[in-house]
Formats: sequence, C-alpha cells, structure tokens
Amino acid sequence: MLTPESNLDVTVGESVVLPCQVTHDPSLDLKFTWFFNQQPIHFGSYGSYFEKVGGHSAGDIMIRNIQLRHAGKYTCSVQTEVDSVSVSTGPPGPPVNLRVEDIGETTAALSWMPGLDNHSPITSYTIQARSPFSLGWQAVTTVPEELRGQQLTATVTDLSPWVEYEFRVLASNAVGTGEPSKPSSQARTKDALPKVTPANVSGGGGSRSELVITWEPVPEELQAGPGFGYVVAFRPNGTTGWMQAAVTSADASRYIFKNESIPPYSPYQVKVGVYNNKGEGPFGPVTTIYSAEEEPSRAPSRIRVWSLSASEIEVAWKPLSSQTRRRVLGYELRYWRKMEREETASVVRTVGNRTSAIIRGLDGSSTYYVNVRAYNTAGTGPVSTTVNVTTKKPPPSQPPLKVMWKNSNSKIMLKWDQVKALENESEVTGY
Repeated sequence: MLTPESNLDVTVGESVVLPCQVTHDPSLDLKFTWFFNQQPIHFGSYGSYFEKVGGHSAGDIMIRNIQLRHAGKYTCSVQTEVDSVSVSTGPPGPPVNLRVEDIGETTAALSWMPGLDNHSPITSYTIQARSPFSLGWQAVTTVPEELRGQQLTATVTDLSPWVEYEFRVLASNAVGTGEPSKPSSQARTKDALPKVTPANVSGGGGSRSELVITWEPVPEELQAGPGFGYVVAFRPNGTTGWMQAAVTSADASRYIFKNESIPPYSPYQVKVGVYNNKGEGPFGPVTTIYSAEEEPSRAPSRIRVWSLSASEIEVAWKPLSSQTRRRVLGYELRYWRKMEREETASVVRTVGNRTSAIIRGLDGSSTYYVNVRAYNTAGTGPVSTTVNVTTKKPPPSQPPLKVMWKNSNSKIMLKWDQVKALENESEVTGY
C-alpha cells in the first residue's frame, strides 16, 4: 500500500480528496472499500457527498461540501483474490490507569497512561469531573493549564471542599477527541472552614415581642465540611454590642428571638454567619429588619353601608389616625347573612389607607351584617360596630314574550308582551 496513515484538517464547506493507492500484481483485480467510523460507505446514499475518483490502481474518494458530521475515522481497505490490506487514522483511544494520587481541600492530583493513538500522535488531554451536585461531566481547570500530549499527570483546582468527585480524561489528536477514560474511583476533598454565607437575609413579622430573622440555607456542596450551622447576630439600631445565637441545623432558614423587652416594630441590625467542625467562617453583610409589631388597638368608626344592586354593597368607614405607633396595613371587612352566625363570616381585605370598599357576589333581597377592623403583620384589631343592609331585589328573570315586528317604509315596528316581575324581583323600568 503506497498511502500511509495521515490526518487532515478541513474547513466546513470545502472539498477534499482522501488518497488510497497501491502497487499490485497486474494480473489480479482490485476491490477498494472505504469505511467511515468502521461503517462501510455506500456511495450514492450519503447525499452525493462521497464520490470515487481513483483509477485502476487507486481508490481515492472525494468528499464534497464537507460538514461537521463528516469528522471521524476513514479506513481504506484493498482486496484481491489472495490478500487484503487496510490503513486508517482516527481519534485516540481512551486513556487508561487513571488514578487519584492525592486530594486536598480544593485540589486533586491525577495520573494516567495513554491509550492507543490510532496512527495519529496524541496532542493534548482534557480532564472532566462530576459530583452529586453537578449536571453531568464538567470541564475543570488544571495545573498546568494546557495538558500536552506528553503530559501524564495534572492537578485539578477550584474544587469544593468536602465533596465527592469522580474524574475522567479524554485524549485528542489531529483527527479529533477520543472516547473518555473509565471514571476514577470516587474521592472526597478534605473539609475546610466555610466561606459562603446565607443569601437574602431578611425578617420581620411574627408575634408580639419577637424578632424573626430569615435567610436562604447554604447548599450542601458549599458547606465545606460536616457539622455545618449558622451564627445569628443581632442588635438594636444605635447600640454597639451584638447578641449571638447558634442554629445547628444546616437546613434551617429562620431564627426567632423572643423577649418581652423587645419594643414593637423597632429596627434591628442583623447578620448571619456560618460554621462547621473546622471552625467559624465569615458573617454576611449587615441588614436592618423590624421586630414584630402589635396589632391595632382601636377600631374604625362611622361605619356606613348601602346597597348598589342585588349582588353588591358598598361599605365606608373613618380610618384610624396615622399618628398611632401601631401600623395599619389595611382593613378587613367581615360580612354574613342575617340567618347565619358571625363565626361563618366571609372576609374582604383592603390594602393601604382606603376608606371604602365594594363587596360583590351577594344574594338579592337579602339582609347582611357588616363590621370592619384594621390589621397589620401582628394580627387584627378590635371590630367596629356592626351595621346591616338589605340588597336590592334581583332583576326580572323572565324575558319578553311574543316579540313581533312589522316593516313600514323606512321603519321597523316592534311589539312584545309586558314582563310582570315576580314578588321577589324588582319592578320593570324599561326594555
């Protein structure tokens, strides 16, 4: 065979000739067969990309308008009645004997041996890693940064402490990148002091005399070691000393400090830190939250209510003074039918300092009781005096009957039977 193993780099859209030439006994007939990634090429069935261009002693093929999917290993096989021979190049085989030689808090030292080069020298290696927290295999940073073909060791960097990893290595040559090695045995990085603090520290609300502090838990892969927990620090605005409390659950997302001396709705500075068995990590940034407030102490006054229709009433009231120390977030309207108990009342809430609201979806010709009370995050205040209202009768339920029309020049005359409202319906006022 005159054509040696070789490799080619071709730009998408170009054409290329792959040679396959032999010397042979002229008395013997030759048969050339080409394979692409070990599968026979059937000329004419690949969208006219492949074309035989060789003569009697050559099996050259042309690949026209090359696409990315044409990258791979091509093999030319030549047969006579008495012998056959083939030559091919392709991406390297998978590296072998991958081992984790040493592992630290954020690094892992690896070694491996090269696999088959498939007649094209190995030019580089790539290392990938995966953990229970990653989305499959991910490329990792290494020292040295570029792993050339002669490099058979490397140190993986930027790993997370106290996480189990698997590694694999892929070899590349001029033809392409080969199959990955078998995964290494699982190796856990060593534990370290935690560095990641909780996100979205906030709080507020709760019951009287409480300071509620909340945060987003730190994900397991960022806890850096066993025994992970939180350190919650807080102090009233304007003071210097911090009060601290340990929260031992890694999944916790709140801490409640209760003390009768906490003034209602008072500002506090808070910060949340982290720790594990290695020691304490940093605190997150300081944020300001408010202690729980007390529910409103007074009721709205001057309650008025009137019927708008058979299904709607409007309620109005005089709001509480904005000078009070107890915040008002809005008002709660409670309503129930005359034959029902107050405990079954339905509720409509307003937001802000509104002074009226419309209640919809009521029954016609029905008497309702209504009262109003203010609310905030601590709860609801006392109820106002209860007033009553009767909804209007519903509209007539029957349609006009015997509708007739008559065409007269440029007019149409309509006639129909009058509708007589039922006893519980409002009188007809028009059509």
